[in-house]
Order: sequence, then C-alpha cells, then structure tokens
Amino acid sequence: MNDYSINGWDNEYARLARAASQLRTISPHNNNNNNSAQQKQDQATSIQTGLNRLDTQLHNLESSMTVSSVEAGRRRGLLDGLRGQLSELTGGSSASGGGGIGRPPAGGGQSATAAALRHQDELIDDLAIGVGRLKTQTHMIHDESKAHVHLLNEMDNNVDLANQGLEDETRRAMRLREEKSVWRLHLVIVGLSVLLFLLILMGLS
Repeated sequence: MNDYSINGWDNEYARLARAASQLRTISPHNNNNNNSAQQKQDQATSIQTGLNRLDTQLHNLESSMTVSSVEAGRRRGLLDGLRGQLSELTGGSSASGGGGIGRPPAGGGQSATAAALRHQDELIDDLAIGVGRLKTQTHMIHDESKAHVHLLNEMDNNVDLANQGLEDETRRAMRLREEKSVWRLHLVIVGLSVLLFLLILMGLS
C-alpha cells in the first residue's frame, strides 16, 4: 500500500488476513516437512512485515488527523489480534524470530485474540445501532411517502375540479355567444321591419 488512505489500509489488512488464513492450509506433517516449515516461516515473516507496515501507516494516518484516535485504537487492536493468530500458527517464531521483524502483542496471543474479539463485538454493536437507525429512517421515509401519495391524490382531485370548472365556464361562454347572436338577429329583424314600414308609408303618400 503506497498511499496513506483508509481504503488502502483496509484492503491491505484484508489481504494480510487472507494470507494468515492460508497458513492453516500448510500442514507441517507432510512428506516434505522441512520445506513446508520453511515456506510457512517465510509467509509468516512476510505477513508480519506487512503488519508492521500497516502499523506505521496507521500512525501516519492518526498524525495527519485522517482517522480519530478511537478508530486508530480499534485498528491497532485488529493488528494485535492478527499478530496473535500469526503467533499461534507459527508457535511464536514470527513474532520473535526472523531477524527481529515484528513485535509480540501485549499480553500474549490469547489476550490479543480476545482484544480482537472484543473489537469485533463493538463493531457488531455499532452495526446493530446503524441497522436501528436505518429502520427508523425507513419508517420516516414510509410516512413521507404516504403523505406524498395523499398530496398527489388531493392534487388529482383539485385538477378534476378545475377541469370541471373550466368546462362549465366554456359552456357558459358558448351560451352567452349564442344569446348575443340571437339578440343581434332580433335587432336586425326589427330594423328591417321598421324600414319596410317606412317604405310602405312613403309609397302610399
């Protein structure tokens, strides 16, 4: 891991954890016992070196305020737990041998494993709290969705009422126009009748 990012740190830790798990698949009771033990020791030394590198990078992250001291402490607990597992798998040789590479976890492998388990329990508790908050937010979203549906139904009703009112006004306007046309027709008829009457009088005279 070349960059001091939290995601990079997590990815590197996951890789080392997988590598530590693979150590269990290397059996020391096979036909090639010396080669198997050497391979296991080399892999353990490589993992221990990676853990030390992660420890240094975690210190840099904490110094740059990228992670809080509480989060840094939790991650150090994970590193100590992985060191404890590595020490149990290799009989303590990876923590004390290999040219002084690595450091043993405080209190031994069992206490470090217990600390890692406690940190895992804390993570589970945090996850439970997060699930509870998510459930609360889900209920809130559900209530808001119901309110939105109610508003949409009211808007549909208002649109229907507005359309009905518009249709009524349209029919009223058409009736007024028809009545106005009929009134004009009546005026024309009356005017023509008066003109005809005058013409008749003029003809008689």
